[in-house]
Amino acid sequence: MLNLVVNTLDELISIQKQLIRYAERKQTVLIERKVDELTELVKEETKLVKQLGQLEDERQQLVADVLEEHPGLTFSQFAEQIPDEEIKQELYSQLTTLQMLLTELQAKNKTNEKILEDSVSFVQHMITQVTKSKQQHFNYQSPASQQKPPTNNQGFFDTRA
Repeated sequence: MLNLVVNTLDELISIQKQLIRYAERKQTVLIERKVDELTELVKEETKLVKQLGQLEDERQQLVADVLEEHPGLTFSQFAEQIPDEEIKQELYSQLTTLQMLLTELQAKNKTNEKILEDSVSFVQHMITQVTKSKQQHFNYQSPASQQKPPTNNQGFFDTRA
């Protein structure tokens, strides 16, 4: 049973590493503004996240099964009591690796989120500039031909002529 937990943790580590590679590729794609590649990466990443969820459910079930055999113990307490020192060290190593990978993935995702926010802000700024420029006249207008404010007593014809 414990070997199944170790194998599941190995698979979780593998998927986390793949997600980190995808996050790195997404960063490059976001910077280069390659929308089609970003769409494909997100599709592939979604599949991995689904697989990660299934493995995490499997891991939780395996841990619950192990703890049923040892009632009253937490998984940490159970791990302390593992007689095989090699498996105990491997288990601790895997848990530490998973924590480090998760922290790294979170940092990369925050960076990607910031890049995406900056891109959206830039696009909004450009839209504002383009729509504002339609309202401005860029042709030269002499001061004499500019519209004068209407006077209140002037009619359609000038009577002084």
